Amino acid sequence: MKTYKVKTSWIGYSEYTVKADSKEEAEELCMCGSSDTERHTLSGLDYGGDEEQVTETKIIKESDNENS
Repeated sequence: MKTYKVKTSWIGYSEYTVKADSKEEAEELCMCGSSDTERHTLSGLDYGGDEEQVTETKIIKESDNENS
């Protein structure tokens, strides 16, 4: 399993970290709200998220060994 950083754009900006087996799975998990971490601007903003779009996805860790 890899760890991906997924950046999205809406009225603000979000950056998620999520563990997934593929780029597509990472993006889907973020859009469903299943990320490990989230950084964003405009904290407390209650509109604009419905138009959130993925702008960049990249691997930040190649594999996680749970036995380490």
